[in-house]
Amino acid sequence: MMVSWNDILKLPEGALAGERRVPKTQLAEQARLAKASAASIKLLDKLRDVRFFASLNKSNSRILPAKNDAYDIESVIFLTCGLSSTTGIAEVLHMMHGCFPNPTVILAESFASSGIAVSVALRRKSLAEHGAFVTEKVYSSGLFKAESPEYAPYLERLAFATLPQATLLDYLSALGDRTLLARSVKALGFYPICKDADVDLLMGHAKTMNALTSKINELKDARKAKDTTLADTTKLRVEMRKLEQQRESVMDEIKEICQ
Repeated sequence: MMVSWNDILKLPEGALAGERRVPKTQLAEQARLAKASAASIKLLDKLRDVRFFASLNKSNSRILPAKNDAYDIESVIFLTCGLSSTTGIAEVLHMMHGCFPNPTVILAESFASSGIAVSVALRRKSLAEHGAFVTEKVYSSGLFKAESPEYAPYLERLAFATLPQATLLDYLSALGDRTLLARSVKALGFYPICKDADVDLLMGHAKTMNALTSKINELKDARKAKDTTLADTTKLRVEMRKLEQQRESVMDEIKEICQ
């Protein structure tokens, strides 16, 4: 990997695992056990390599586990992975998260575009199967250039000492929220930071903006489809404009909060 991830994360030395390679055959087997589809498992072809980067737990961080009816978090696993393709990144990372019972943080690097991405998964106990775990939430930064100045505040806020450390759930949730906000940078042009009192409001706006952006991108793809008629194109353009106006309104709210 070209990125010195612990220069960013600043995890305790005792948490680092030496970047031992994780065989893709092992990931494929874990994906089958997690009942992933054959198409999802095929996404592993987009990975150049996967390495075990770190394991954060009580003994090396002094952060308490989170054990209750919903969660059983005794460690957070950090993995580095090289991506050989820039397409389907979200899908392959989501599938990788499902290969592990632990919450995972994937530190990805795309060799095709010299970009990086962070993906954080919160795992909870399955309600349907005793002893099994399911992915509750995935927070993804999207692909970006590590040297881009607008992402510098995000990378600074990944440092271990800046995150809550009451329990591993608190640590992971904050890491996820900060990563989700990074997804807003491309639309906003800056990384949103606000006063503590406005954090919940900011997170709500960011989630809304990201959902609108995803829908707009879906409509853009639909317009480019070969079987899209002129009438369909006009209709899609009108719908896109409505969503773009909604997004602009939400962006204004975010900018006001972050002044």
